[in-house]
Amino acid sequence: MAGKLRATRGALYDFGMNDPRRLGPRLAIDGICGVVTQHAMCPATMVELSSFGLRLERPFDPKTASRTVQLEIELPGIDEIMWARGHVAFAHLSPMGGRHRDGQPRLWCRAGIRIDGAAGRDLRLLRDYIMSYIPQFAARHALFG
Repeated sequence: MAGKLRATRGALYDFGMNDPRRLGPRLAIDGICGVVTQHAMCPATMVELSSFGLRLERPFDPKTASRTVQLEIELPGIDEIMWARGHVAFAHLSPMGGRHRDGQPRLWCRAGIRIDGAAGRDLRLLRDYIMSYIPQFAARHALFG
């Protein structure tokens, strides 16, 4: 498994740096995230997290779909919640089976969200959280423990 490490908290870590589109390392993670669009907060599952964005999955709701979203990100293992504004960089819809009451098909959404804005404290916290999983960085800086 060259290029991948098992993180101390149980997640499989993929540096993701072999892909030229990546600006920084990303962490395969199992976490929760709140997505606020219009006037509703909907839960989503975080699948990947980096200092610049995240990938999440949730049932697709065309009534609340938006290109810009407010995020409530819970960082697993450190009991911290951060707020950020994000822009949907990509979204992939796949059928879940079944139909809604109005006859529309039920869809599952996987979306990549680029973080556009957050408090400086939260951006530093996110960067340090991601970097704490990289052994070379964590050895030099005693982060989170």
